[in-house]
Amino acid sequence: MLRKIALCAVLLGFTVFAAPAHADKKYHVLFQWTEADTIGQFVMTKHINNLLDDLGQDNVQLEVIAYGAAVTAIDKTNKACFHQKDFTQMTSRGVVFHACSHAMDFFGVKKENLVPEVTPVQGAMMYIVTKHSEGWQILRP
Repeated sequence: MLRKIALCAVLLGFTVFAAPAHADKKYHVLFQWTEADTIGQFVMTKHINNLLDDLGQDNVQLEVIAYGAAVTAIDKTNKACFHQKDFTQMTSRGVVFHACSHAMDFFGVKKENLVPEVTPVQGAMMYIVTKHSEGWQILRP
């Protein structure tokens, strides 16, 4: 009887002090960002920070691909450009930002006018398909 009580106590201790199920897993997530307006920027920022907070930023490798009209929001010459402090805050948490070169050409966004944290990629669709084939989760919040 004493043995059963001790075994239950040990098992209960493991249950109480066990790490969350996601603690050992590294999630790979690519966010698609297509909105250029400030509400779309705010929502994207909230989703990124919520995901990093909920899963733990060390458990997530997160990238954002801006395409379509969103490339205008990362153009420093645009008055409605995404706030630099938000980019700095998110990149300090490990988030990597990319912009679609095709959309940049279409909307007249020059590489030298991108905020410094953003790296152009050849094309958003190619990038998304490549990440998906590598097992990344693709989200469009």
